[in-house]
Amino acid sequence: MTDTHSPLPESVWERCFAPLTGYPRLAVAVSGGPDSMALLHLLRCWTESRGDSAEITVLTVDHGLRPESASEAAVVADIAGEMGFTHRTFRWEPDTTEASGIQARARRARYDLMARYCHEAGIPALLTAHHLDDQAETLLMRLARGSGLDGLAAIPSRGDWAGIAIHRPLLDVPKARLIATVAAAGLPYAKDPSNTDSRFERARLRKEQAALQALGLTPEALALAAKRLSRARAALDEAAAEFMASAVRLSCAGSAEVDGVRLRDAPDEIALRTLQRLVAMTGGRQEPVRLAKFETLLDDLRADHAAARTLGGCRIVAGSGKLQIARELRRDGIAELILQPGERALWDNRFVVSLADTAESPVTVRALGEAGARDLADRTPWLNDIPRFARFSLPSCWRNQALVSISCEGLEPDAVRADDTFNARFVHLWDEVGS
Repeated sequence: MTDTHSPLPESVWERCFAPLTGYPRLAVAVSGGPDSMALLHLLRCWTESRGDSAEITVLTVDHGLRPESASEAAVVADIAGEMGFTHRTFRWEPDTTEASGIQARARRARYDLMARYCHEAGIPALLTAHHLDDQAETLLMRLARGSGLDGLAAIPSRGDWAGIAIHRPLLDVPKARLIATVAAAGLPYAKDPSNTDSRFERARLRKEQAALQALGLTPEALALAAKRLSRARAALDEAAAEFMASAVRLSCAGSAEVDGVRLRDAPDEIALRTLQRLVAMTGGRQEPVRLAKFETLLDDLRADHAAARTLGGCRIVAGSGKLQIARELRRDGIAELILQPGERALWDNRFVVSLADTAESPVTVRALGEAGARDLADRTPWLNDIPRFARFSLPSCWRNQALVSISCEGLEPDAVRADDTFNARFVHLWDEVGS
């Protein structure tokens, strides 16, 4: 795209949105800033041009970090309503005792909230307004941190979060074109002061933009480098997926078992990607884990250091020629969830749980725990096929402090099921894993 300051013509946004054809329902993340407002406008243009019947839901997360955030969310709600779209606002209460990493925590909370809603509403895909300038800035920030190939490949055009497909249709579009697009449409947009606040890394990079461009490090050049690196990442991801298909046994109960000999013999990059994917799948998306920790883990495994360890919310146990990985049940446990009859929800970012509308009353979904697993061992044979420590974090259904059911779709029915109204499905199976 040579023109970087004019509104996007139809030929461009048609190409951007083409991969979304076929989705019956879509969610779009809109904060109220110029990028997301442009995405919302273009999405409406696209659906109208196609006579598309896809249901569009606009999602806004109010992080409560600025006094204006609530009114900005209200403006988005009004505009979405005028466009004929459903709108939902979610409120996140930040932990003010943690001063560092606020933007990273806000980002994880934002995706968690939106993915949870998408599962509840049966929406398979979420759109975000990441653009070319975001891609360039991400490459520079990760270069400064010494990131590997995946980090330098920056933002993928398609990924996933807790089993929800994430699409970024505007990733090749310069920010200036999005501002021109939203201005031409006559739509208001909010300005976030954190974008120019030097306490934040992205803001510091933006202030050095002129110096970077003088060196030839334009957003277009940096984004092109990231795109080329992403091709290498895609090839390695495919090789890792092929390795995992034959060397990994992924259970519907949310745990994984790896052939230890093959993992040790695999090329470093394939082995590391396998470990990263399995921890992400089974760990409930805890804090991001640095590549260096996976490198240390792989070195230890190859040196036959078989001690159990924890990483990324997972317990990892090596021995008897295999590596077992499952969600760790810590002392503070896993958050419980109240499920009403007829409801569906995302529990622990790992399982979609549902309660039939014929259920007699609400239930509490919680981790089975060590005591529960021990009590059920004799009556539920399939529990014995799951690593002992992996049983503790299984979803279980309770009513009035009594265990009603345990359920993992794809495994044999259990012996403690009092009724068949509760169901749990692990969301990170092979065909649901994105970049």
